[in-house]
Amino acid sequence: MNKARIIRLVLALAVLAGAGWMLRGYITDDTYIHLRYAHNLIERGEFSFNPGQGSYGATSPLWIFALAFLLKIGLPPFAAAWVLGCACGLALILLMDNILERLTFPPIWKGAVLLLATADVWFLRWTFSGMETPLATVFLLFLLWPLVSGRDLGWGVTRGALWRRYLAWGVAAGLAGLVRPEFMVLAPLALPWLLAFEYNRAGSVAGNSGRHMARPHRPMLAAIVGWALVVVPWLAYAWHAFGRITPGTAAAKSSTASASVTEILQYFFMALKQLAATQGVLWIAAILLIVLVLIRNSRNLDSIWDEVEEEGNRYAEQGKLAPGQGTWSVWGPVALLGIAFTWFAVLLGGYAVKQVWIISRYVSPLAPVLLLALALMAEWLMNGQRVGPRGRRAGHAIMVGGVALTLLGNVWIFSTLVVPHAEKFPRGVQECYLGMGEWLSENTAEDAVIAALDIGAVGYASERRVLDLMGLVSPEILELGRSIGFQEMVASGAWLETRELGSGRRPDYFVDRSEGMPRWEGKTVHGVRFELIDTCIIEGVGLREPQPWTVALYRLVSVGNKVSDSSGG
Repeated sequence: MNKARIIRLVLALAVLAGAGWMLRGYITDDTYIHLRYAHNLIERGEFSFNPGQGSYGATSPLWIFALAFLLKIGLPPFAAAWVLGCACGLALILLMDNILERLTFPPIWKGAVLLLATADVWFLRWTFSGMETPLATVFLLFLLWPLVSGRDLGWGVTRGALWRRYLAWGVAAGLAGLVRPEFMVLAPLALPWLLAFEYNRAGSVAGNSGRHMARPHRPMLAAIVGWALVVVPWLAYAWHAFGRITPGTAAAKSSTASASVTEILQYFFMALKQLAATQGVLWIAAILLIVLVLIRNSRNLDSIWDEVEEEGNRYAEQGKLAPGQGTWSVWGPVALLGIAFTWFAVLLGGYAVKQVWIISRYVSPLAPVLLLALALMAEWLMNGQRVGPRGRRAGHAIMVGGVALTLLGNVWIFSTLVVPHAEKFPRGVQECYLGMGEWLSENTAEDAVIAALDIGAVGYASERRVLDLMGLVSPEILELGRSIGFQEMVASGAWLETRELGSGRRPDYFVDRSEGMPRWEGKTVHGVRFELIDTCIIEGVGLREPQPWTVALYRLVSVGNKVSDSSGG
């Protein structure tokens, strides 16, 4: 291992370790949902939140299986979530470094890209949250591996048939869909780009005979088979066990597809802002490079293709490539850029069309892929032989400035927003939700039903059946909420008429979250009186909602069919 590679790995690992120390103890309410699913999987052999009632209320079955394995071998629950996140963070750094090592970037460039990927504030935040985001990021990055593995070899020329490799790739794509439901669609969209790359690479190595041997039908069928080996059994199980093939979270956090361009653009820019917060300066730098190279130097895109090949040849002649590595065909960068921007458009566009309220962990897995795409664009634009010394110096200044400002921006967001949130929010979750859950465990009957807006810590600590007012694990609420709107359903008290499917009971207690004073105290709605038991304050549920929230625990007492004048929330 060369010195430059050791240095960049040490720096990346230092950033990861430092962030892990500052985010120690960070946990979200959704982490408790995963832990309860994992616990029931071990103890009861069922994929459920409420015991005995199978439900598809978690976005990441693979994450739950991994947590269950760690719990089974004896790790404490929170340690299991933390260890799994750390392992995925480490895997991402090593995988990113291996990809960079196979590219023709200068060593300092590779170090900058790896540091940018590791210092991404959303990557650091969610790696230590106990959520599946780092595993999702690893899978998206791994699906690019065919572009850089053995890139000097053409199919049927100096290596074996690719169907075996693409069978494994298909399995990985299928597993990616079990980490995030969006990846069920997203991962297969990389396949056409990969097959086009293989076809053109074989032609560049062995001419027309190579392309004849690189017809895409065998690797395509192998990839489909590998994908189906994972996805089809899970979808069959989900349909049989839950009556649906997509998680309840996907339905609860989205609306019906919108045909309004204004609404689509509004949600698209909402998702875009999450990525732009950590990469926006780099996007601006890329635009400036394009302006510098294509306009000021009167360049055109056609000349860039040839120069990428010429640059690769120079690296090979100068011995800058490891033994056995040849030049990277121009189709490698084309395919990587194509995959990156296809995923970007489809993921953000899909969220926008479905009007999903975006949080950073939904789009964070795209960040390393986009970084690689931006780095390749910069290499194309700056390494051409027709770029003069002045233009090259200006381009380098733009890139250095973009990297420096991006790192500074991430440090600022991390220190001023993420770290304070990671200190206050888990404390609120433990004192409010976990504390109320423990009270319910000690003071209620075992068959009691708890209605709640945030179900993770309450359900985990109380070990009682939960009526989830967001519909994630309660299909009866999901149907009602989607028919009249979740806010209207909660505010009107319509959920009080609902019986929890597993027990057939109406809720006995209610854990609410609202701004200001407890909103249900003393009210009678649909013949149910709300008796306030306890309240506490939780400091924000997200970076975009930093205001204090009041968490209130109520006993629900049946008093008849009258509705008070102040009914409703």
